Amino acid sequence: MKHHLPPALACLLAAATALPAWAGRPLSTDDAATADAGTCQIESWAEHSRDQRSLTAAGACGVSAGMEFGLDATAYRPSDASPATAGASFKWAPAAWSSPTPLGNLAFGLKLSAGYHHPAGEGWQASGTSLLGLASWNFTPQWALHMNLGAARDRASATTVRRTHFALTWSPLEPLLLYTEAQTSNRPDITGNTQRSFGARWWLTKDRLGLDVTTTHSQGTARSWGLGLGWYGLGL
Repeated sequence: MKHHLPPALACLLAAATALPAWAGRPLSTDDAATADAGTCQIESWAEHSRDQRSLTAAGACGVSAGMEFGLDATAYRPSDASPATAGASFKWAPAAWSSPTPLGNLAFGLKLSAGYHHPAGEGWQASGTSLLGLASWNFTPQWALHMNLGAARDRASATTVRRTHFALTWSPLEPLLLYTEAQTSNRPDITGNTQRSFGARWWLTKDRLGLDVTTTHSQGTARSWGLGLGWYGLGL
């Protein structure tokens, strides 16, 4: 059964895809933090591999303390090989779930997401939902570890998949962030093989404007390269 994208969601996604086509965020693994209430962030990134190119735009706003609502949309070239996708998410990471410890600061959160895709010649269709538990451990001012554990429901196969994401970040200099991450699941036949990424962010304006370079690879697929730009702390 086809599902039409809600009008409000469609309008916001249309606005997002009109953003400049520079590209991305450094991490696919989520941290256990949200945008401050009354502020938004906008990220746009492009990826290129031997077989495919993609352009993604994403936005998220802090709707209340510890609560964030986000939207994203991705277009692929060639478009007949991969349908356009879109998603909506809600992240909850209250301050009460974050606390300092002798080994560093620990924070936790939850993220609920819904995905859509747009096969050529058809309308928007629901593709699945997911619920992830988020954990972030800032064990020094320069180092942090992020982990996402949860389940995703794939609508096409009517299968629930267990997902695991890990990311390690290091900031050797104040404007520079380096990272490595891995994303895997118990059903590689549905989600693909374990995906490994490396990348860097350079803060053009500290905590406000960041430039990203990434590379991603999984067994059996061509390595992809990405370039992105992110704006943060934008007032509503």
